[in-house]
Amino acid sequence: MNINNFKSKINNMLKDSYGVDKLTEFLFIFGLLLSFSRYTFPLGTVFVVYGIFRILSKNKNKRYQELAVFNNFTLKLKQKFYSNKASVEQRKNYKIFKCPNCSQKLRVPRKQGKVTITCKKCGNEFKGKS
Repeated sequence: MNINNFKSKINNMLKDSYGVDKLTEFLFIFGLLLSFSRYTFPLGTVFVVYGIFRILSKNKNKRYQELAVFNNFTLKLKQKFYSNKASVEQRKNYKIFKCPNCSQKLRVPRKQGKVTITCKKCGNEFKGKS
């Protein structure tokens, strides 16, 4: 068996396979990091093997669904960590009130004293101290 025949067999085998995406990259990197410790080596090996399975898989629809779940999870994590930074900054400069009528959150600049706040959603007016 010559090398060109071997390459063509490999190419035919990988022709309809799924390939590499962000989830597969994460599985490889996380698996390699886990494999540095003897206690987590088996778990790291499982991650790497599953990554190889994803690359060779021909069930593209299932792999797309797994990627969508992974992307939603990472998006929620990003929103959680980034929104906390913004909310800390906003709470320094603004006081947050809740409309007693519709529970809409309203932002009022701090150090304004007693103010009358008008809800943009329902038009209700109420007083508050900023």
